[in-house]
Amino acid sequence: MRNSSSSNRPDRRAVCLPARLLFSVLLLFALTLSADEEPPQETDPLRADAAKGDKIAMFKLGDEYFYGTGTRLPNPTLAAYWYKKAADAGVPEAMYNYAVCLERGSGVDRDRFEAYNWMKKAADAGVKIARFQLAMTDLHGIPEDKERGLPAKPPLPSYALSQLERLAEEHFIPAETAFAELLLTQNNARAVEKAVRILNRLVSLKTPPPAALRMMADCKYAGRGMKRNPEEMIQLLRKAARQGDAEALGKLAFCYEYGRVVKTDLKKAFDLYRVSAERGNPMSQFKYAEFIANGTLSKNPDIHTALPWYRKAAEQKNPQALFRLGVFSLEGIGMKKDPHQAAEYFFESATRGYPRAQYNLGCLYAAGEGGLVKDESAAVYWFSLAAKGGDAVAQRALALRYLKGRGVTRSITKGEEWLRKAARNGDFEAEELLKRRGLAAPSLW
Repeated sequence: MRNSSSSNRPDRRAVCLPARLLFSVLLLFALTLSADEEPPQETDPLRADAAKGDKIAMFKLGDEYFYGTGTRLPNPTLAAYWYKKAADAGVPEAMYNYAVCLERGSGVDRDRFEAYNWMKKAADAGVKIARFQLAMTDLHGIPEDKERGLPAKPPLPSYALSQLERLAEEHFIPAETAFAELLLTQNNARAVEKAVRILNRLVSLKTPPPAALRMMADCKYAGRGMKRNPEEMIQLLRKAARQGDAEALGKLAFCYEYGRVVKTDLKKAFDLYRVSAERGNPMSQFKYAEFIANGTLSKNPDIHTALPWYRKAAEQKNPQALFRLGVFSLEGIGMKKDPHQAAEYFFESATRGYPRAQYNLGCLYAAGEGGLVKDESAAVYWFSLAAKGGDAVAQRALALRYLKGRGVTRSITKGEEWLRKAARNGDFEAEELLKRRGLAAPSLW
């Protein structure tokens, strides 16, 4: 939301709102005021000016209804109404604000397509945050609206990246941060070098964006685009964590859990995971649940307290949490035994690349359980994915299918090759099978 006193700190996955709006949004739907309850025009000069067609008054009135004032209660419906009036009158900031209302369904029915149209108008009028949000939408596209029969808006990644780069060159911080993050996903030395240049500028600011500190920490730890420096990595993570960055808090917790650079401290790890989980980081929600479920600190495993955190992480499609809920459903741990639900959890985790879920899904297909039709070819498919992902048990299962020709063309060579890989990854049964076949087990040393 744009106003003269607010600053914008966007989230790359959603339409951005400033700190003041975010602070107020919890109150937004709790208190409403219908149009006929407004103060009479003669005692409400701002509304009187807006009613006469003063576009600046319309915009200010939209702000007052959005945020609330000492004399005017928040009312999302009236906020959207006056933003729309000001937007129609040509106020660029109102175009952006109305787009935000449409994107979030605040005071109006949610309409991402119409939000895109208004965002484009605001961007064309020179509103930088609108240009940024438009680029992020173009990067990901818009899903189809089945209810209204509107087709999906496909992603335009090349165009979106070019727009983000232009904004980054103008030193628009949200775009710099997002562009650097996208560059780091590319397995390209030049892209990484460009990202590091951007991050160096951002971390040198008086108040560096926490995401930039976190990304620079990742580069320092892995030695991407610079010399590896784990000690500086920890310092950068701590700075980002102090600013409340949920992902940085989670990564710092990981360091304390496993003694990476810092001394192992499970209590500190647990506390950091908790704060990060409460701030919505899905991996931290999963790790926090694991600490509770396993009784890591309390020595008293508590699956029932852990389950809501597993579910929160699963709602954000965390593959580890989805897998764990699949195991609980399959075995009836902390919940009713439900093989069908377990298969759904395993499938969702498996499609997100988690090898252990891929192996379990392969097992369900092999046995014809969880509501799945027995299908050896499907089992081989999922075992193959898990095996390529490094899962030793899946490598052994795949080897046996090659050796016996179940669901795949029989191949002694491929079967023994996968047995060796499983043995190298520490699978004892694979070692025994190799010995029985007169083959020396590969050395683990």
